[in-house]
Amino acid sequence: MAAVISEENGKTLSFNVEAMAATMSLDENYTGTPGDKQWQEAYIKGDLLGSSLMDNGSTLYGGLGLIALGTRGDGDGLGLTTGDESDLDIENAYLGWQSSNSLVDLSVGRQMFTLGDGFLIAGDAISPGKGFDSVSNGSLDRGGAYYLAGRKSFDNTAILKVDPDGPVRGDLFWLKSDNQYQQNTELTGLNLEYVDDAMGTLGLSYMKATDVDVGAGLALFDNRDGMDIVSLRGQGSMGVENLFLSFEYVSETGGDQVEKDANAWYVEGGWTFADLPWTPNLNYRHAEFSGDDSSTSDDETFDPLFFGFTRGFGTWFQGEVAANYGGPFNSGNDVDRIEMTVSPREDLLVGLQYWDFGPQDNAADNSATEIDLYALWTINDNWVFSPMIGLYEPEGSANIAAQGNSDDNLYLQAVLMYFY
Repeated sequence: MAAVISEENGKTLSFNVEAMAATMSLDENYTGTPGDKQWQEAYIKGDLLGSSLMDNGSTLYGGLGLIALGTRGDGDGLGLTTGDESDLDIENAYLGWQSSNSLVDLSVGRQMFTLGDGFLIAGDAISPGKGFDSVSNGSLDRGGAYYLAGRKSFDNTAILKVDPDGPVRGDLFWLKSDNQYQQNTELTGLNLEYVDDAMGTLGLSYMKATDVDVGAGLALFDNRDGMDIVSLRGQGSMGVENLFLSFEYVSETGGDQVEKDANAWYVEGGWTFADLPWTPNLNYRHAEFSGDDSSTSDDETFDPLFFGFTRGFGTWFQGEVAANYGGPFNSGNDVDRIEMTVSPREDLLVGLQYWDFGPQDNAADNSATEIDLYALWTINDNWVFSPMIGLYEPEGSANIAAQGNSDDNLYLQAVLMYFY
């Protein structure tokens, strides 16, 4: 939503504000020093938006926004932040043009971009702090607020959207990251979608990692350099009321450092019991992310790219403790999720998720189970409150070693959100 400052003669000036504050605690952590962690994160960002209707019916538009963010307390459970982070930076700075019939939309600059439902790209969201300064010379520090992930815009983009009358639409995009954790990756891609309002959306995408700063940051993604990525996905109801279906298959090949030969996929189905009290929704998903095969010279480790939070908890940070702190991290694992949500009131959603993680191929064993109970209380048009309790049980050699024991890990979280 946006608040209009002025609107006259086809020229509009408006602004919006988004803010979140959270407090978290973990009984165990994954920094190499066993023990509990308590920390707090927050960010606030605001955008000034402008548009101007031209004589030929086309529209010029743009946005300029700032973000302030930080972490306090002990720092997060993975150790990317220490609790002594804060930053003020430009979040958005873009210009765009849209044709009179909305057929063509071209924008350039610093902005957010999401592909599909974020399985591969949902902004440049990973925001470390000072936790790895000793091995990165401070180059990873983006101000913290690691869990809330308020920083989502790519440093530079060129995005062409084409949406003619009919079911087919497309995107041609170039994305440049300035995130050292992501090794300043540059992606170039083409996305085509067939959209049927009743049935759903079928998408096919091709991308290439056209530039990667090899050795930068933690050097986690050196083999991304030159990689080719193909994605086939679909999502919708197939015309059946109360049904939800979703899938995606991704292939990663090629590369300038080592030959990549990786893949990932998921299938998901859900049903809303619309005639029952509290409108229960039951959802099941199975996902697999390839791990390296030590018997070959290729790299079969799936690279999760820029996945992020899109259509709710578990997309695509799978398991609140697992995906953010304990592992696995959408690579070298398989995962099953069962979720049930109910709505006792119009302003309240309560959800329960069960997760089961297992290793793939010769990847590190991050086998685990996790249960997360959460609520989303829409206080009014501007405020949302979300408490959560999670229980993570490490079962694999890798996450037990990282945690320092095999104890169950209790996670508590409360997030207050504001949108204007």
